[in-house]
Amino acid sequence: MSFLEISEYDFLVKLAAQICDSKFSLITKINQKEQSCITHFEIPPNSLPSLLSFTLQNVRPSDDIVVFENYPKEQKSNQNKTLNIDPSIVFFVGVPLIREDGVFLGIFSVFDDNPKTINPKQKELLQNIAKRTSDILQEKTTTQPLQTNELILFGHTTEENPLSIFGTEQAINEIKKIEKALRVSEDAFRENFDNAAIGMALLDETGRWLKVNKRVCDILGYSESELMDLTFQDITYPEDLNADLTYLEELVADKRKFYQMEKRYFQKNGNIVYAILAVSMVKNEEGKVLYFISQIIDITEQKLVEKKLKQALAKNQAILDSSTLVSIISTDTEGTITEFNHGAEKMLGYTSEELIGKFTPKIFHIESEIEERAKQLSKEYNRTFEGFEILTYNAKIEKPNTLEWTHKRKDGSTFTVLLSITAVKQNEKISGYLGVAVDISELKKAEAEIQSLLDITNEQNHRLKNFTNIVSHNLRSHSFGISGMMEILQNSFPDYFQNEMMQLLFGATENLKRTIEDLTAVIKVNLAQENYEFVDIGIMVQKNIESLALQILESKLKIEIDFPNQLLVRGIPAYLDSIVLNLITNAIKYKSNDRNSYLKISSFIKEKMMAIQFEDNGQGIDLKKHGDKLFGMYKTFHENKEARGVGLFISKNQIETMGGKIEVESSVGVGTKFTVFLPYEQN
Repeated sequence: MSFLEISEYDFLVKLAAQICDSKFSLITKINQKEQSCITHFEIPPNSLPSLLSFTLQNVRPSDDIVVFENYPKEQKSNQNKTLNIDPSIVFFVGVPLIREDGVFLGIFSVFDDNPKTINPKQKELLQNIAKRTSDILQEKTTTQPLQTNELILFGHTTEENPLSIFGTEQAINEIKKIEKALRVSEDAFRENFDNAAIGMALLDETGRWLKVNKRVCDILGYSESELMDLTFQDITYPEDLNADLTYLEELVADKRKFYQMEKRYFQKNGNIVYAILAVSMVKNEEGKVLYFISQIIDITEQKLVEKKLKQALAKNQAILDSSTLVSIISTDTEGTITEFNHGAEKMLGYTSEELIGKFTPKIFHIESEIEERAKQLSKEYNRTFEGFEILTYNAKIEKPNTLEWTHKRKDGSTFTVLLSITAVKQNEKISGYLGVAVDISELKKAEAEIQSLLDITNEQNHRLKNFTNIVSHNLRSHSFGISGMMEILQNSFPDYFQNEMMQLLFGATENLKRTIEDLTAVIKVNLAQENYEFVDIGIMVQKNIESLALQILESKLKIEIDFPNQLLVRGIPAYLDSIVLNLITNAIKYKSNDRNSYLKISSFIKEKMMAIQFEDNGQGIDLKKHGDKLFGMYKTFHENKEARGVGLFISKNQIETMGGKIEVESSVGVGTKFTVFLPYEQN
């Protein structure tokens, strides 16, 4: 076996241990069912025989890889495989070494006396190392002796000087066999070097690249010829260079056999690539460095995932720590508390140290509520529920699980929370539960107060309705009675009404009757509980035009309607009829006498509202002067004897009752545009 093979065996066995962060590793070979050690890392001599037996018992040629992350626990049911080994084996990874033709060559193993986990990337790296070890073993086992009868060898040295070797046939055969084995080994090394799954490179003692394989070029983004003009220092991330050079100096000084580190390189395009670098060294017989062997594994993707994971964990921890108004409690599948944030501490009066790993969230719950919830679940799912499952079953089956509960503090006081429980999954398997609770005791108190106010408001509304009935019935009856009596007196004794006092009394009676009618109409709008219906505004406008046909004809008002075939709004039909009637009659009352009058009624959609527009060219209103009073009660702005200042006030109240609004644009002598906005119902 060449010096290079011995060095690489030692390098690979230590590299495997470091990949798994393990204390021991071992390479064995199988010869006629007998197993022997090729090399190992840190295994005590007295433990080697039992470890050889252990690997042979647990690794079969048909296995891809054998992993025991916690061997004693995993082998509870199979006591026959448990061995008394010092150190005791808890963690074990074994990979069979198989030749290309299927021959079982040996076993590559990693051990530790503590439990560990191994991820897919580590498994892949170990299998690559085992493949390289198999290749080296295969090179040795396939080497055949060279048969010859020559006793004298003639040839030339590397300096082309003549060379003669005298010896026995056995000695010459041995020399030729070694020479052939060396050629085979070199060819195989070159083949494996070029086609290795990891980056491999040879560098001189100054750090200049001597030879690189394709994987190195892929990782660093340079061609082979470009790398030959560089040193590793040229493309190493500055913060990682000192550590790399220090390790290299220790390697040259024989203070270490090899070194491994995580470092960063600059790719040709300027991007940073993360890698695991493992370096060993080859010297000549005089101890001079011939070259360094570097193995480079690209871990950029893994580092980016780790970075994102760390950021996510830090963000989640920050959320947990900052959520002082929300209780966040996580548990394992059995209900034992695993996380207890500051909000939970503040809300429940416990510290996280008091509860984590010791109690379940049932400690906060009222037993009677737990029992009642169990009955509800039993009735719903026709089975019995008990324990922690009462709280988490709906979360387990992915149903909404947000309910009101009464929580009990450490001091025994209680309060109401809104608790949401969610199942936490890893690889589609439930690994625990997360409970998020908000203290709603103040909300419940406010809810009770609001309900009390609503009850009072309903009572007041009831009294107001009674008052409205009195106003609309009794007062109207009396006012109409007085008005009727005044008309009878006027007809029977007309001379009395020549008296100024009687005329004032008659006018006051009429005003009282109108005022009571107006107030009744306004109060009825505010207290109305009419049923909403879908109303076609186009049909309603047409009916009002027909009922006002005589007034429209006398006023010579031209009306233009621009509606789609069907214009539906959801509202109170009586209110809509009143609004349309009032806005059309306003256009008639306040038309201009100086020009041909028109009223254009149109519609459009704006911000999910249906707009109905009434635009005329009448007298107009000075909005700067009267805009703030336009919709006030008993506010008039023209010398029209029929104007009472009630119509717009009532219309505005009716529109707002239906969830709408009214806007106005107007200029004196130009005209007025009223736009009514109502909730739009698309049909």
